[in-house]
Amino acid sequence: MRTKIPHAIALGLGMLGASHAAMVITPTSITYTGTNPDSGLAGLDDESALIDGSGLSEPLTVDNIDFVTHANPVFSAPGNAWTTTDPGGGGSDFFASTLETVVFEIVFDQGYTLDTFYNWSYDFDEGAGNGNNIRTVNIEYGIGDFLGGSLTDVNFTTTENNFASTADLGGINADRLRITVTDNFFGEAGIGGGDRVSAAEFAFIGDNVGKVPEPSSAALLGLGGLAMILRRRK
Repeated sequence: MRTKIPHAIALGLGMLGASHAAMVITPTSITYTGTNPDSGLAGLDDESALIDGSGLSEPLTVDNIDFVTHANPVFSAPGNAWTTTDPGGGGSDFFASTLETVVFEIVFDQGYTLDTFYNWSYDFDEGAGNGNNIRTVNIEYGIGDFLGGSLTDVNFTTTENNFASTADLGGINADRLRITVTDNFFGEAGIGGGDRVSAAEFAFIGDNVGKVPEPSSAALLGLGGLAMILRRRK
């Protein structure tokens, strides 16, 4: 009998956990403050392009998010990405050229536990890549306000063209984020640009805050079996 009790516990709790699944989370709104976006390039000054799915090769799911690409626009018809001006001129380092900030505030439809930040790059059609892409951010977060906590020097993994860079958020609970960009990929060998801060799409992987998964019928049977075993031992 003793060997059946931990087995029943493992069966019941294991099945309860199995119904807890990650999801793709898209912000419902985004606002920008800081250095002027580039209104001279049509469509590159509207931050809503970063959360509307425009330019993505297919709708995002947990299974495909690592493989979905973003169709990089051209100067003549951008429309599906976002970038600042270049205060220091072409070839300069944006963060060495201005004291202004690059800040996004995004809001979700409810609170979520956020695990991974996905950020698709905008490479200006440069074959070698683009140093304009976001590399490091500071994040303030919370539910109802931005006082829940902060993350400093959150790093994105890469600036590979067309694909998303990812940053680990560690399971923070939030219904809003204030994202301050602190560095781009300027100066890396073989990567051009760096005179602007640019992005193409934001998305997240996570789950509902405080989600308690509903037990499946099989899990209930397992827990029922455990109750019967304990009753017989009395």
